[in-house]
Amino acid sequence: MKTKAFIRRVGFGLKPDEQLPTNPLDWAKEQMLAVPKLIWPGKIYSEREMLDIRIDFTSSEDKLQKTEKDPSKAKVKKKKLYRRTGRKFFERYELAIRHHQAVYGNQPVFERFWHFWGNHFAIIDKNKLPVFNTGPMQREQLRPLMTGRFADMVYEMTLSWPMMKSLDNFKSRGPNSEFNVNRRRKNKPEKGLNENHGRELLELHTISPQAGYNQEDVINAAYIMTGWGFIGGKKGIEAKKIGYQGSLHEPGTHIVLGKKYKTEGFSSKTKGKKQLRNLIENLCESEDCRNFIAWKLCRHFICDDPKPGMIKIVIDAWKKSKGMLPDIHKAVLEATWKYGETEQKFLSPETWLIQIVRMTGADWPGDHKIFDYDFKSRLNYKQKKISRILGELGHLPFRAKQPNGFPDTEAEWLSQEYLVRRIALVNNPTQIGLYKNSLPLIDISKKMVNKNFDDPKELLDILSKLEKKNSNPNSLIAILCSRKVLKV
Repeated sequence: MKTKAFIRRVGFGLKPDEQLPTNPLDWAKEQMLAVPKLIWPGKIYSEREMLDIRIDFTSSEDKLQKTEKDPSKAKVKKKKLYRRTGRKFFERYELAIRHHQAVYGNQPVFERFWHFWGNHFAIIDKNKLPVFNTGPMQREQLRPLMTGRFADMVYEMTLSWPMMKSLDNFKSRGPNSEFNVNRRRKNKPEKGLNENHGRELLELHTISPQAGYNQEDVINAAYIMTGWGFIGGKKGIEAKKIGYQGSLHEPGTHIVLGKKYKTEGFSSKTKGKKQLRNLIENLCESEDCRNFIAWKLCRHFICDDPKPGMIKIVIDAWKKSKGMLPDIHKAVLEATWKYGETEQKFLSPETWLIQIVRMTGADWPGDHKIFDYDFKSRLNYKQKKISRILGELGHLPFRAKQPNGFPDTEAEWLSQEYLVRRIALVNNPTQIGLYKNSLPLIDISKKMVNKNFDDPKELLDILSKLEKKNSNPNSLIAILCSRKVLKV
């Protein structure tokens, strides 16, 4: 594959002052060996801090709803609460950290894979998870797992606080668990099994429906997951930790896809605890899992309909490394380099946005001091612009409507409405900080084209015609919304 096209395919293009690597494949592979430090110069809130802020918000909101009966007073108090707890601030802040890393970081290929895995382990847009929890989880918990084993990534993400909350496994109870046996003895209504998490573990995170599992497999996976949820003495699940309660677990041996998972351990508190780890290990070692994840990675980076030869490169690396993610990632890059010349990939809105600001040198997401917040005032225009623009483009990365995440194919994103929205954004370049650059827009366009395209003549000819017609403002639209940029 040609050098500059490859850099745009697996990264976000070259910055105006960035040197062209002599060996782009090695350049890309080296980025997958270590987790880059976050370069955001402002405060970075930990997952624990964000859970504490969530506790403050939820408890205060509940108290307000119970005590303030006057609607007008309740509205005023709620507005103050929202500002004090950052109800409308933190998601925007996390997006700024994410985009600053992608635009100014030195490992853009790593960031592309990070975005992929964040969407693979999507958290549903509910329970204010995008506001307080999804971003910190992806940043603090998912990101460090990218240099380890895939099975460890699946296990840790399965037991992450947002995933447990999103898929409701903390509500699940084994029908014959000690908990429900005691409730029946006391003539109290039982609490039922919740299949959500067990189903998504099979369908979305490991083997996919192509493995041929049935409803009984889903139920048994859900049985294995009973007992995992929120534990701790404090009130409110936000104050609790992820842990295991043997009294909630469905006892006995459970069979998933023909494999038996026996109860292990002698303590009633931990009996059955190892079943989940054993299940995930077996799922991740299976041929079905390798095929599905390899296909999905190739679909993201190479083309919408990956060919067997592409997928085989990734599968072979998976087998040889026993599921080590750096080796899997490098194999994806090798397959992209080998097959990318004859295949093209339509960029998702967020990837396209980051790519155009990185290539043009736009001031995006802006000075970190813009996002200094006093937790008393309304958010200003600049603080809201990232989420507003991504919302208009239809791609707010922390707000997937379904647990399968955002779509990854051209058919889902190539519509007249979405194209018009991209054109409208580029038509007002101040939105992405381009007028801070001292060069005229047409010169910015020329510089970007020469820097980032292996065969720039077609695009430069378009710019020359626009320059003759004195159509400087249209130069960005002509290039950034062209087929060559939208589809790498």
